[in-house]
Amino acid sequence: MNTTPHEIRKLRYAFWKEKKHAEAKPSSLVPAGEDKTVIFNVAWMQPLVPYLTGKPHPKGTRLYNIQRCIRTGDIEEVWLTERHCTFFEMMGNWSLWDYFKKESLTRSIEFLVKHLNLNINKLWCSIFWWLFDENGKELVPYDQEAEDILLANGITKEKIKAIPMHMPTKCDNWRWPAWPIGPCGPSAEFHYDRGEEWGPSDRNIGENDRYVEIWNNVFMEFYKDEDGKFSPLSQQNIDTGMGFERLNMVLQNKETIFETSLFSPIIDQIEKIVGQQYPSFVTKFNDQSPAQIQVTRSFRIVAEHMRSVAILLMDWVIPSNESRGYVARRLIRRAYYHLTKLFPQHGTLDTNHSIKNIIETLYETIEKEYQQAYPGLTTAKQSSIATLTKEMEQFEKTIKKWRKILEDYLEKSSNKKLDWSHAFKLYDTYGFPVELTQEITDEKWFSVDMESFQKHMEDAKKLAKSSSQKMFNKDIDWANYLQWIDQTEFIGRTTTNQEDCKIIKNFVVHDQRVIILDKTPFYAESGWQTGDKWILVDENNKKRHVTDVKKYDGVFLHFVEEE
Repeated sequence: MNTTPHEIRKLRYAFWKEKKHAEAKPSSLVPAGEDKTVIFNVAWMQPLVPYLTGKPHPKGTRLYNIQRCIRTGDIEEVWLTERHCTFFEMMGNWSLWDYFKKESLTRSIEFLVKHLNLNINKLWCSIFWWLFDENGKELVPYDQEAEDILLANGITKEKIKAIPMHMPTKCDNWRWPAWPIGPCGPSAEFHYDRGEEWGPSDRNIGENDRYVEIWNNVFMEFYKDEDGKFSPLSQQNIDTGMGFERLNMVLQNKETIFETSLFSPIIDQIEKIVGQQYPSFVTKFNDQSPAQIQVTRSFRIVAEHMRSVAILLMDWVIPSNESRGYVARRLIRRAYYHLTKLFPQHGTLDTNHSIKNIIETLYETIEKEYQQAYPGLTTAKQSSIATLTKEMEQFEKTIKKWRKILEDYLEKSSNKKLDWSHAFKLYDTYGFPVELTQEITDEKWFSVDMESFQKHMEDAKKLAKSSSQKMFNKDIDWANYLQWIDQTEFIGRTTTNQEDCKIIKNFVVHDQRVIILDKTPFYAESGWQTGDKWILVDENNKKRHVTDVKKYDGVFLHFVEEE
């Protein structure tokens, strides 16, 4: 089975072309249009919703692609299980008012068994059981049709598991609409049995070491309306998703995704940089010491986060303290922290390695392994390396200050608990992600008062947003300040470099300094997306913190604070 990632992609492309499917261009990680429900695309079904409800797709009724996704909820799980990562690839195929359950399930089994050579006797499938409301009334019946199709294609009765659900409980075998209303329906999930060494045979299939979910077929045959009522759709859709990382793990017969060829070249480079070997964690034997487990954890976090950030920067997600930019910053800073932990002096980089050299080495490794699938990694290479270098160098200075401050806080604590105000100061004043503060205090057997932290964090966000909006909405004749100034050229989708940007006006309005550039890499607030927050460095190397960017008649206004 030992199939490489590139071979899997080729096999899959050939298979769906043979089945008369058109390849649909995957979306950016950044949602487009009106989707305000998430900060990243978590599946290609999100931009596909209009076509699931009747709008004709320009490429036809049968589609397939591989969508890049970010799920921030998996950050803490990156090292803990064999299959979780923040960036992952979802292989999908869709039928828009075309074929339905029979063709979908039959083709899934055909691809897994005949093209990927998986043993059909190791395939299990979970299907949907009844859906009831709070009063016990049946809303959706048992999916007998799916069971019959599976049986006809060689999946034996004992390997088909029905999963029940009662409203409003979530169920793995039911997919809700991407938005509060819309198409939804039951699903059939294929799981691969990795064998007795991974657990007893009577374990429930699903999220465990033995039975790994590899493919989900969603049958969109109902429409959920504003009242929560489910009505059969006159035209039905298929939405499937197969995790690329998990499939590689199964096909390469590796214990975790981190031992597959998706990650092993990156981990090999980290080994060379830090001068120690990656001690892969063998779950079934649990034969590592606590110290070795921490080393394994750091290797995996550095490799996974650097891969994720490379893809984020390719899609022009720039590190900041807000929204998706904060996710990028959090991943970069967490990767830096765990990288320093791997060096012999524990907590600082080896003097023989500069941040820039480390980043170049790891980025080029990722680029080499992924450029066939993502040529944009090469296009964004220079700007990405520059952004990563600046971000890590800035954090290197921050973490030195942070260590002493945190140690003082912990030393004075009498109850093994870090007060929320201390965690907030570390975040607000020094830019230290609270999640990383939590992680490091956990290592020292301390806890953080996160409930109070989150409350004050929300208050601070509301105050900052209100202040910025009031400033812009004041009775100010902005046109008076912008006479003879041309519209700003936005270059943020091609570079993050400020060296070619020229300051053409620098002025103060109501105690707020505003800078105008001839061209800018900073995104201005537009619709629901907030303006970029980053650092502006002028020709005299003077630094200013950009707190917001707004647009007036095509001119970008950079609201700044002096450093």
